[in-house]
Amino acid sequence: MKKMEKVTFLGPAGATFSHRAYTVLAERFGTPPTICDGPNANYIETTANRNILPTIIEHNCFGAIAMETLAQGRIDDALEGFTRLLGMYRNNTECPFHIIGSIQLEICFCLMARSGIGLMSVRKIIAHPKALGACKKLITTIDVPTLGIMSNGEAARMIAEDEEYAMCAALAPRSAANKYGLDVLIDQCEDERAITTFFLIAPKTHPMVTQKRNRVLVVFSIPHIAGSLVRALLAFDKEELNLIQIHSVHVGNHTYHFAAELEVASNQVDSFRRALCEFEKHVDQYLSFGPFAVVSH
Repeated sequence: MKKMEKVTFLGPAGATFSHRAYTVLAERFGTPPTICDGPNANYIETTANRNILPTIIEHNCFGAIAMETLAQGRIDDALEGFTRLLGMYRNNTECPFHIIGSIQLEICFCLMARSGIGLMSVRKIIAHPKALGACKKLITTIDVPTLGIMSNGEAARMIAEDEEYAMCAALAPRSAANKYGLDVLIDQCEDERAITTFFLIAPKTHPMVTQKRNRVLVVFSIPHIAGSLVRALLAFDKEELNLIQIHSVHVGNHTYHFAAELEVASNQVDSFRRALCEFEKHVDQYLSFGPFAVVSH
């Protein structure tokens, strides 16, 4: 009998943007669909975005992780999770997974509450801090306290099922309102267009594909000497690769690890490989993920 392939993403299933992102990515890249109930259930729920990478490592499974938002920028816990891999694996051969795709998903926040709870009755708004940040104008207008939690879908579940939050409202996808029988009080609550980038992660046995538009994520550490970071990054400049992001993560004792994202077009894959060979000479350690295809939805 074929072993059941597991999948993970921020839960609850059917109530989060992470589940929607995984569904779209699974169709595009041929990873297992989500089965939440019954004897063939393959879903491993995580309660926070930062738990997705550890879950993938523990269960050797597939997953979608939120990496950045258009309005609020990088998602720190995800980025820090990738840099922590440097303390677990010496090189890419040891790392058991790779990134096989990415999606820039346009999302819409709905303000929802229990049936019969009108807007004037709402006492608090509950959502992920990124959602609260994306809907500041609405929250200011309603003028009630907020509570940040790790999942918008969980916020919807709380107001639907926990009497302590019966007079609260949640910011979450419409799917959460459908799942928990909540009324949508206001649709499209975001201040401006909201897009979140998700990465699709798979065991090494799953094939990778590239297309016209691709990205690479590189996490690395450098020698503690002047000019180390510049010399490392010049390897990519020499091959005319576009460095679109670089972030530093403090790891203690005045030491930092770094994460860089690059654009690598389909005709630049060989250039990236040459750049990586030069880059390797100037860093203490690195893990590279990609090139992997970027899709929009």
